[in-house]
Amino acid sequence: MNDPAAPAKMDSAVKAEAFHQVLAKMAAGEKLDPALWNRFVDAQNDGLRTGPAVGSRAPDFALPDQDGRLRSLADLAGPNGLLLVFTRSADW
Repeated sequence: MNDPAAPAKMDSAVKAEAFHQVLAKMAAGEKLDPALWNRFVDAQNDGLRTGPAVGSRAPDFALPDQDGRLRSLADLAGPNGLLLVFTRSADW
């Protein structure tokens, strides 16, 4: 079943050009334009999007903290909410 909210797959010629341009600029030590970088990232992901949609509520979950105590998202949010930030490293 097709998800209408899912991004379309990138044309292979556009994808190849994004890879070529970024690699050429990096090899030359040139600064990358943010729009070009975004195309490069989109080309790598090839339309794949995971996780909750932007603006949606995260599902409640519980994980152990550094002391082994189980902490749930609901417990940590409290009455004022919680800003939860995930970052993606270059090696995954």
